Parts: sequence; C-alpha cells; structure tokens
Amino acid sequence: MNKQLLPYLISAMVFAPYSNAVDLIGKTTSKAPLNVVSEVSGVIEHVNWQTGDIVTQGEKLATIKDQDFKLEVRKQKANLALVKADLDIKQSVYARYQELRSKKSLSQNELDIAKADFSAAKANLSLAQIELEKAQLDLANTQVDVAINGYVVERSVEDGAWVNQGDLLYKLTNIDQLNVRLLASEFDLQDLSVGQSIQVWSEAQPAQRIQAKINRIAVELDPTTFAYFVDVEISNEQHLFKPGMSIHATTDK
Repeated sequence: MNKQLLPYLISAMVFAPYSNAVDLIGKTTSKAPLNVVSEVSGVIEHVNWQTGDIVTQGEKLATIKDQDFKLEVRKQKANLALVKADLDIKQSVYARYQELRSKKSLSQNELDIAKADFSAAKANLSLAQIELEKAQLDLANTQVDVAINGYVVERSVEDGAWVNQGDLLYKLTNIDQLNVRLLASEFDLQDLSVGQSIQVWSEAQPAQRIQAKINRIAVELDPTTFAYFVDVEISNEQHLFKPGMSIHATTDK
C-alpha cells in the first residue's frame, strides 16, 4: 500500500459516521378506534351490522324502540303549551296590577307578588322548553348512525336486548392510516431517532413494503414486553394491512 495514502485512509475510518441498521418487530394497531355507545336507555329494535362489515358515515348502526320517547315528546309539548298559557295569565295580571298601582288602587306588596309570579312563569317556560329539547334529543338518539368510514371490529348487542345509557353497542375503526408499534432493545436505541426513515412490511406479505418515519420513541422500558416502544404511522389506503398484523421493520436502506 502506498504509505502516502495511509494517513488519509486512517482519517476516513476514524471520522466516518457510524451507522448500524436496526431490524425490529411489532404489530399494527388502529389509530383511532371509535366506541359507539347508547345515548339513551331502551330496548334494541334492530342492529344492522356484523363484525368485519364495512360501514359508511351516515348509515344506520342500530335502532332503539322509540314509542316511549315519542310519547315523552308529546307530553313535553303539551306541558309547554300549559306553561305558555300560565305565563300569559301571569303577564296579564301583572300588567293590570301595574295600572292599578299607578292609580293608587293596589298595594305595593300585591304588585310585588304579581311581579314574582310573572318572573316564576317565565322561568317555568324556559324549563319547559329545555325539557322538550331533551325529549326531542332522546328521540333522535334512538337512531344510532355511523360516525366514520371504516370497519366493525366488535358488536356488543343483539336484537331485543335492553341497553342502558352509556352501554357499548359497537366498536368501529378506520384503517386508512395505522400505527405500527415496534419493540426495540436498549442496544437498538443508539441507532434510532425520531424522524428517521424506516421500512415496514407484514409477515404475511413481505413483498409489500412501505417507507415511513419514526414518530415516537419511548424513554421508559415497558414492563410487559421488556422493550422500548417505537411508534410509526403508515398510510394504508389500499387496506393491505389490518390491525393486529405482525410487522417487520428495518432502518437498512
């Protein structure tokens, strides 16, 4: 070897950046699964979808029997009419008492009582309007609609079942974008960084590879897996990947 080139070769070896490709494994997870719960208590009249079905925003997921809710709306409308009639009477009395008081034909105490009755009637009207709005909202909530485009991943009710307010009906997910949670050892961390390019593929389809970037790297060891989580987000518009798939990844270019 030419002795004149030796110092340059040594210098290049010393100062060349050290980079080691890291191979990781993990799983895909839903980015934003949606729990659909019942907004009212009642009997399920019809549930339309099964696990694995594709659903579109705006479609009907489930129906709760609405007879009692319709009756409640009618009841609150009638109550509102009664309260309005009472308000008209209290307003008329108060106006007449004001006129009598101006003529010194009525005591101030009687006028104050009429004014208080009128104010109470106005408050009762506001309460009646709120009760009617609530009844109408409850009636609307007997129809449970799809809020996102995606898949049914869990169905928790059957036709004829009683559900309470807050009970889970369905779990939905959109998989146009997925999270990939990879597991890294403490020895891998020195060669990983947020924003770094990484290639991922499923164990079932190794030829379908996606280029992505590292979003997050955990700073604390997970006590269950004894690994550090490395999170990657992938575009999945063709739905080649499904939540729960085993994933391989590498930083090797």
